[in-house]
Amino acid sequence: MPEKLHQDIQLFLEGKPSQKGEELWNNWYDHPEQILDLTAIIESDRSKLKQEIRKIKKTNKVIFLQSGKWAIAASLIFLMGLSCFFYFSSVKIISKEYATKLGEHAKITLSDGTQIWLNAGSLLKYPIQFKGATREVYLTGEAFFDVAKDKEHPFIIHTDKMDTKVLGTSFNVQSYPDHVTQEVSVLTGRVNVKSTATEENVYVTPGQKVVFKSQSNKIQAFTDIPVNSISLWRKNIIVFEDAPLPEVIATINRNYNVAIQIENKNLNSLKISAYFKELPVNQVVALVCNIINANYKIESGTYIIQ
Repeated sequence: MPEKLHQDIQLFLEGKPSQKGEELWNNWYDHPEQILDLTAIIESDRSKLKQEIRKIKKTNKVIFLQSGKWAIAASLIFLMGLSCFFYFSSVKIISKEYATKLGEHAKITLSDGTQIWLNAGSLLKYPIQFKGATREVYLTGEAFFDVAKDKEHPFIIHTDKMDTKVLGTSFNVQSYPDHVTQEVSVLTGRVNVKSTATEENVYVTPGQKVVFKSQSNKIQAFTDIPVNSISLWRKNIIVFEDAPLPEVIATINRNYNVAIQIENKNLNSLKISAYFKELPVNQVVALVCNIINANYKIESGTYIIQ
């Protein structure tokens, strides 16, 4: 291992400033299994490293070593630094972000052939080239995934509340920050959805969906979902099922790139079930007002519901 890297790690663990040493340590801490798989580490040293990882994770913090104890840990730190050096030299993942504007849809094809349709106001972070044991992306908003089959490399979609894991299938993920729920609806194949809050997980198959409720941190599964109703937004069809009015307004704003405000706050407790197919925004607003028995006006380009 290069002497400079060894010194960086040593300085960091002794509590002295070392940005590179901290970076190497954090990556080793976050992904120890990838480093432990390197054939350069013999079995006896693997055991020592595993014990060290368990101790660190129990305290959930880095314990800075006094200079007198450095020699005891030197062999472990050397192995850790050597593993990190070879790991990060050979596997460097370059990520890319794609964001759709309000009123815009987009289609992205990933390096493995997976196709993704992004709904309006969504953000996808993904690697330019997949490397390692898994294929992982990060989503804020809504997207329909048609995942390329690869049994050896599971595909994982991370949102702020759920992790969705598949081998190769098609499904819709909705995770807008302004919604009280997040959903996964399956068109083909089998999907595993896990709550990042409680570790609860369920399997979802075609015609089923799972809903994560932010208020209770609970996952609820639903069956008998018409498969032809999944990701209707790709056909410019908006569907609301017992949706809170503020969520309905946020969805209309996002899909039509307009500004709608609720002046009468008493209306916020109302819920709406409706189906809008390729209608202009003024008709959508008028229909919503008709459902909730309200009126609207337009001031400076903003729809104001009274």
